[in-house]
Amino acid sequence: MSIKHVLLFIIATYMTGCATNPASKEKDFVLMSEKAELALGLKLAAQYNQQLPLLDEKDPLAVFVNEVGQRIATVADRPELFYHFRVVDDATINAFALPGGHIYIHRGLLNHLNSEAELAAVLAHEVGHVTARHAVQRYTQIQGYQLGMFVTSVFVPIRPGTSNLTNLLAASFISGYGRDQELQADELALKYIPKAGYDPQAVEQLLATLQRLEEIDKKEKKDAGDKVVEYHGAFASHPETQKRISKTHQQAKALGKGNGLINHQRMLSALDGYPYGDNPEQGAVVGQRFLHPDLNLQLKFPERWVIKNTPKSVTARIRQKKVYFELSIKSLSKRRTAAKLLESIFPKRHIENLTSGKVLGYPSAHARIKASAPHVSKAYIDATVWLKGSQAFLLFMWAPRGDIAQYEPDFKSIRHSLKFYDEKESGGIPRIALHIWKKGDSWSALARQSHQILGHFTADRIAALNGMELTQTPKIGYIIKTVK
Repeated sequence: MSIKHVLLFIIATYMTGCATNPASKEKDFVLMSEKAELALGLKLAAQYNQQLPLLDEKDPLAVFVNEVGQRIATVADRPELFYHFRVVDDATINAFALPGGHIYIHRGLLNHLNSEAELAAVLAHEVGHVTARHAVQRYTQIQGYQLGMFVTSVFVPIRPGTSNLTNLLAASFISGYGRDQELQADELALKYIPKAGYDPQAVEQLLATLQRLEEIDKKEKKDAGDKVVEYHGAFASHPETQKRISKTHQQAKALGKGNGLINHQRMLSALDGYPYGDNPEQGAVVGQRFLHPDLNLQLKFPERWVIKNTPKSVTARIRQKKVYFELSIKSLSKRRTAAKLLESIFPKRHIENLTSGKVLGYPSAHARIKASAPHVSKAYIDATVWLKGSQAFLLFMWAPRGDIAQYEPDFKSIRHSLKFYDEKESGGIPRIALHIWKKGDSWSALARQSHQILGHFTADRIAALNGMELTQTPKIGYIIKTVK
């Protein structure tokens, strides 16, 4: 068969789909039937439900989210679908939709909502992705990409495993859709929420909160000395949030502010007592301390350090300096001493002053390592490891070799602060608490009362938590969220 015939066969095989879009009522060129779309959604949802830290479906917050979601689903363009709304129990500011009506919202985004109408806006946006079959459109785009890769491979062989359609799709649903699809989902949200009885102005308020969080994130990164990268959460990124706010404002203004539900207090009551950040299984940053009740440990950092907790590790750095910290956990497959573990991580010739001892009662080793490290090509690394069963805890701090002397007091202070978690002494992880705004209150005062519980920009973050700028204040008697 000639190359020409091969190409014609491929095109005839793949490019066969044309269907009416349920939301736009226009013809779409797609390469997936509804039956295949629903099957893919079930498959991906089963995987996500196993991998993500989800709240139990009977949890009061999860029940509330599902109630609002089902109210939206009944007025959407594909009411015949069974919709499933789940809450991801972590601090991520995100929400996403899988094919066929499987919708996820992270608790981090929920914490920043200030009305039931804003929750409806988030869920209506995600329902819009489902009703407009954006996942199917994405599938078609990726299939086209793979087709191009296949055609190219007629001339240049491609190694097996370089593309995996399901993995590409799964990643794309979390990271967000393209500009036109995000704008269409916003438009559909404005269509659905008034039909469900909610105030359409909530869409604009929600987008303003997301833009505010982007700005605080930039301020924190600049303050620390980190490179500023634009936020790319699925609900806030494509297109830029300001453009979405402007477009949404025009559309919402045309709809007018009717008698739709807002329900500020119901949303706040639903969030009262839930963690502000990650769940206890992942630890929490509280001011200048890192607490991990499940691992039974805590650390304290000097004032000039900026701390960040991620699912894989705790990281920190001194503001505007190339001085870093990382605490991570490694699973071991066989028994070895802590010293031998260090020697397996770094070349033996680079290890100086290796000593053995105990950390939190567990066997440990400590050394200074002369090696390269992230962000510092010629570094001295202050390395401590300790072994707890099949887990190895790796605590590394590093700085440029020529500057190590001036930072050793900080390293020593952090090492010596390591101890067992004590809830009476350190308190629990930060949680949402309700507060009635009174005369004399300010965001800065609330931040001071909390001992800067959310770090250097606590006041900004508490204001954003309530959908406001630092320069804005609510009326006396208004119920707000704070963090304790």
